[in-house]
Amino acid sequence: MAALTNSRNTPEMADGGRIRVYPVEANTNIYLGAMVALNAAGNAAPASATTTTANAQKVIGRAERMHHGTPGQNAINNPGAAGAISIVARKGVFMFANDGTIGAAQVGLACFAVDDNTVGAADRASGASVQQYAAAGQVVAIDSSGQVWVDFWHQATSAA
Repeated sequence: MAALTNSRNTPEMADGGRIRVYPVEANTNIYLGAMVALNAAGNAAPASATTTTANAQKVIGRAERMHHGTPGQNAINNPGAAGAISIVARKGVFMFANDGTIGAAQVGLACFAVDDNTVGAADRASGASVQQYAAAGQVVAIDSSGQVWVDFWHQATSAA
């Protein structure tokens, strides 16, 4: 499309895109409260470490509920074909476990999904040559228990 030459009515997504529905990857279990990521095929899966950049994930938020499921029901698609069920993921600021690398100095910086329940300060394990962890969001605060408040609205692609 061409650049604007006049004003435009630009539609806004309902709820600002805070809540979205995604198809679940084949043979996958997503537990409520988990960090959810999209894989290369565009299907939802629990956030996890990858071994190549070709398998990179994009963290999309916290698992809220199974779409058209019973309240409190986890998204269990195992066995199941990709897209057989869907998960509702929510963006926001949520608390996750700290892998021990995030402290007060990381507040305001990016953090990375080590797994579906844990964030860390680096995008890869010590000694790894490729990025293994997807950007989860921005560190908002460290709870008195040492857990990390993560803002899923603000994601970066490089380590802090």
